[in-house]
Amino acid sequence: MANVNHSVLTDPNLHEPKGILTASNEQVYVSNGSGSGNWTFIKTLIELSFEGYLEDVSSVEKVHIPMPFLGEVKKVITVLEDSISSADSTLTVRDFTGSSMGTITIPHAVSSAGDIATLTPTINNSVTADSFITIESDGASTNSAKLRFTVIVDRIV
Repeated sequence: MANVNHSVLTDPNLHEPKGILTASNEQVYVSNGSGSGNWTFIKTLIELSFEGYLEDVSSVEKVHIPMPFLGEVKKVITVLEDSISSADSTLTVRDFTGSSMGTITIPHAVSSAGDIATLTPTINNSVTADSFITIESDGASTNSAKLRFTVIVDRIV
């Protein structure tokens, strides 16, 4: 066979991507950046976010966030609406069984509106369909301040 670049092939000589015979319905080929890749379900390529807030991070408060599908919590990001004082406020993020995914510390020293804090959980971060996660404040700080949060979840099909 002659040495012909793929870019000049015409329709009868084109072929399907490698592995197409074993790919499932609704899968696409996703490159890994190293000259290869994997067949992946389209639905798993979308990160979804859930937003909410604690009315007063300086009070003991708990918020439940419903999880409508099977997935994995990838990140929790918070933003403070006002300054807090006296002590840091610690948030605990838990799965529906009450197991901790980790904590987020909201520092009180020089705190102000717009302060960001994050958690990238590596344990207990799986969620089941029709369950929830919980974010709770220890109420250790003073000064009433709203705290907004976003939870990033990768859907698992």
